[in-house]
Amino acid sequence: MKQKYLFTLFIPVLVLLIIFIYPAFLQESYVENPRNEILLRKIGHELLNSSKDSISKVMPIKILSANEFQINFENEFSFVPDSLVTIVQRNIKKSTFPSEYSVNVFKCSSKEIIYSFLISLDNKENIIPCIGRSIPNNCYNIAIKFASNENAFLNNKSTFFVIVILVLSALLWYLFNRKKEKVIPKKESAKNIQIGKYIFYYEQHYVDYEGVKVLLTSKESKLLHIFFSSPNKIIERNILQKEVWTNEGIIVTRSLDMFVSKLRKKLDKDPLVNIVNIHGIGYKLEIVNY
Repeated sequence: MKQKYLFTLFIPVLVLLIIFIYPAFLQESYVENPRNEILLRKIGHELLNSSKDSISKVMPIKILSANEFQINFENEFSFVPDSLVTIVQRNIKKSTFPSEYSVNVFKCSSKEIIYSFLISLDNKENIIPCIGRSIPNNCYNIAIKFASNENAFLNNKSTFFVIVILVLSALLWYLFNRKKEKVIPKKESAKNIQIGKYIFYYEQHYVDYEGVKVLLTSKESKLLHIFFSSPNKIIERNILQKEVWTNEGIIVTRSLDMFVSKLRKKLDKDPLVNIVNIHGIGYKLEIVNY
């Protein structure tokens, strides 16, 4: 019994070590490559040049976290979102950074986000709003947050060794603690969900309407699943954003409205099902006679 308690204590300690070691390896993979910092500064210089400012300096790059960086500028400037998007995309393609990232431009003093966009891996879920509008002159910082560099993490031998230890420990824990005399049946996951005349296949990311399959993106599936968990009830915007984006480490302004709009169009065949916008509060999935 004493050995059992010692092993019980060992597991959480090992998990805590992984939590602290993992970001350190990620930071090493990004920060120790001098090309990356030069490239981020190059983005800043090209943005200033596009705004006809060839004098102001780009300040040293600030590391916000293991996979998030901030470009700072010496003076105030104005820019056109089209130029920012083009400059960032062109330079990131030449770097060792992941090709999935979000960009937030915010005011230096208030930290208010005045423009942002998201670039995804397959380019199908890119969110690039409000291009063509000039952003007025002010003091701005640009934060670029990249998706976790899982390949760099797995390629590190030391980290891989730690993962092996964790997996083996978890396996030993299971074998040590399972009760052979009591077999607990597995809980069957729901294969489909009935929403009006639609049959929603959450894990497969599509809805079926009278034999017609309508494909959903992973985020659209998450949204619909959250809506169905509270039918005919208002779900606040911040809750939806937290569940769909914040938990993944990515927050993008206006993205919620765009995804809800796309999802609403895919559910327009059944008049008894509708996603209603509750102005200033959030959204509600209305299902008549539910």
